[in-house]
Amino acid sequence: MRKHHLTGRTSLLAFLITFHALPGYAESAAESAYVADEEIVVTATRYARPLSEVGSSIETLDSDDLTTTQTVFIQDALQTIPGLTLNSNGAFGGTSSLRIRGASSDQTVVLIDGIQINDVSSPGGGYNFAHLDPTGIDRIEVLKGPQSILYGSDAIGGVINIITATGKPGLGGGFSVEGGSYNTLRSSGSLYGGNDKITFNLSLSGIRTDGISKADENDGNTEQDGYWNYTLHGKVRARLNDTFSTELISRYTDNRNEFDQAGPMDGAEIGYSEEFLIGAKGYLNFADDRFRNTFSVDYAETNRESISEIFAPFVAEGTRFNLDYLGIAELTRAFILSFGAQHETSKAASVSDKSFDIDSLFSELSWQGLEGFTLTAGLRYDDHSQYGATTTPRFTASYYREATGTKVFANWAEGFKAPSVFQLTFVCTFCGLSAPNPDLKPEESEGWEIGIEQAFLQDRLFLAATYFRQDVDNMIDFSFTSGYDNINRVRSQGVELRLVGQITDTLKISGNYTYTDATDRNSGEKLIRVPEHMAYGQMDWQATDRLGINLAATYNGEENDRGGQIISSWLRIDLRARYRLQDHIEIFGRIDNLFDKEYQQVLGYGTPDRSVYAGIRGTF
Repeated sequence: MRKHHLTGRTSLLAFLITFHALPGYAESAAESAYVADEEIVVTATRYARPLSEVGSSIETLDSDDLTTTQTVFIQDALQTIPGLTLNSNGAFGGTSSLRIRGASSDQTVVLIDGIQINDVSSPGGGYNFAHLDPTGIDRIEVLKGPQSILYGSDAIGGVINIITATGKPGLGGGFSVEGGSYNTLRSSGSLYGGNDKITFNLSLSGIRTDGISKADENDGNTEQDGYWNYTLHGKVRARLNDTFSTELISRYTDNRNEFDQAGPMDGAEIGYSEEFLIGAKGYLNFADDRFRNTFSVDYAETNRESISEIFAPFVAEGTRFNLDYLGIAELTRAFILSFGAQHETSKAASVSDKSFDIDSLFSELSWQGLEGFTLTAGLRYDDHSQYGATTTPRFTASYYREATGTKVFANWAEGFKAPSVFQLTFVCTFCGLSAPNPDLKPEESEGWEIGIEQAFLQDRLFLAATYFRQDVDNMIDFSFTSGYDNINRVRSQGVELRLVGQITDTLKISGNYTYTDATDRNSGEKLIRVPEHMAYGQMDWQATDRLGINLAATYNGEENDRGGQIISSWLRIDLRARYRLQDHIEIFGRIDNLFDKEYQQVLGYGTPDRSVYAGIRGTF
């Protein structure tokens, strides 16, 4: 019998709180001052900066990208970014993790509107991307490499920041309905509105499907594993006066996922999970917005339950509470100082009655004393309730020459990852142990990169190349002698190449290639589920004023899996089309896996055959 940790009444209450609350948001002076045609990012520094001034690798996807590719799950869009690898235990709800340059999901901070949503109750504290719906998402920023200075523990691999849409004056919204293979039906709707003082944006989405067998059908598994998921999200922003504004965010996700037994093989296993977050921010600006302050409080909760025909039900409950302050001071024309403090409490009640705290102080100084140059230097101090103090630095540099469209950047940083609640409290009784490993230490990383970006032909052609290297010491893994122990040292290095070309006014091509050499430095073996070669390319053609066609190719090279087994390389082709019936109504369709390629992302787990979908969407 399913145990509902967050009832429908609770989720409705959270939604109503979001709708009626005071909090909102005020656009910073720095953001409003930038020219409209220059891309602005916030994740690299935690405040708005032009991409040309950022000395770190950061990739972006916006709502147009998600619409054009007809994205159903965010994990599929993230797989198109250079350096990101997707591993999924079966389609439609199978546990999914993303590696950034070989670093696991456990080493990546995942945020929705600045609220961390990593699953505290999971063994490594990572995030399961299987249920993340694109409805209401305005922008995604992916920051690569050690980022502990601004984001603390868990960010030694990078940060994925998902920014949802905000309201605007007036009243409007949108809808989408689609259906297709495996008896799949997906629908979504959004509503926005407000005035010059307060705005809101609300969205609701759902998907149901009969699915495919999680265990690969080519191994004799024929039972379909169904899936459903519903997501409710809201954001309210209010400008109370010229100096103070507020914001409130709330999100609730509920899903049911059928999966198979270990092996993998057909089985009647069922998993339920609920995710809930709520956060409030206050913005207080002084001195003509040259001194900006952000105060944040947020709470995130993940509850999971697995029901098996063989084992007793398994329940996991994890919570994270966070208090945060960020200050931005424009000291002079050349110097910007950012500084802040953070308190985090995490607990996994299903694992242990203990909670763990981290108290942090951080600061970073940015200098732009020479035209085109941006240098930053920063330091973070963390005090963990079990491990004591850790200090992590970061340095970045970038040079941008507008006349030639050239950018060169480099950075070096350290990072740390505290053991998860599960790792800190797990007692391996079948190993003969009676207590958790008392000698378990945090993982530590050191990484650097250097890159160059160049625009040609009046910005119609863009090329970029980045070399990266990262070492992780004290890597935590399971052992039969200590339970969880620091048993690995990992090195990941490689090259990322990217191209974007506006061939004609109606034809655009883009693509990327990643070479990754990720190795266990103790054994010399390649890391599992990290291919050396990955590539993605797409062509988007506006064939007529009404008809658009998108053709995409995803290549995943050969990779190791558990037990020394090899997963073969694969190439998948996807075809999408859209047709505008009226100014605000569009029909669309796609053929996923156009050439019916048989492939696996995790050994033994299947992926969909050729599948066809069609739908209609509109705005009002």
